[in-house]
Amino acid sequence: MAAIKIHGVPPSTFTRTVRLACHEKGIDHELVPTMPSEISALNPFRKIPAITHGDLVLYESTAILRYLDRTFDGPKLWPADSVGIARCDQWISAICDSLVNAALRYMASRFGFLPVSAEMQRQFLDRTREVVPIFDRQLKQTRYLAGDSLTAADLFLAPVLCYFPDIPELKAIADAAPNCTRWACDMAGRPSVKATEPRQKPQLAA
Repeated sequence: MAAIKIHGVPPSTFTRTVRLACHEKGIDHELVPTMPSEISALNPFRKIPAITHGDLVLYESTAILRYLDRTFDGPKLWPADSVGIARCDQWISAICDSLVNAALRYMASRFGFLPVSAEMQRQFLDRTREVVPIFDRQLKQTRYLAGDSLTAADLFLAPVLCYFPDIPELKAIADAAPNCTRWACDMAGRPSVKATEPRQKPQLAA
């Protein structure tokens, strides 16, 4: 029986972040297919993923990754020093706030999951054009997002950027961000990324 059960679905970016962490740390885990409409018993906010580990039920992806990193052996997902930890947390927050509220919302609208007006959709896209260059400038300075070693921040960023090539408007933004492109190519070669690639991705809405 797997030590960790991850309740979510493969196309979910945050579910993939948790799966990436388990792969990077070598944690035995099982994916339990669960949609947001089915997860209220584990997460009262009805968002995926959640994990179960024995009697523990935990939701919110950052909390989950911190628990995994503190509880299990394997490569550390956060640096050891306080400055490195702060920088990693800073970029995780930037992804979960600025990037998610721009690019991920735009994706959701294009995939038909988030019905919004054309004006709101345009605002999401415009904000994505503002946000991605910030990540690109950072990745010009360092190999990975929070430094020269992989951290949890990269595991939050990868699932979001992996959808950019599937949407022409986002692909154009990514093509104009060479450092993000270099980083994405590096990440694509990692066994964890290959192992968690969704077999089925959402399709663009008509």
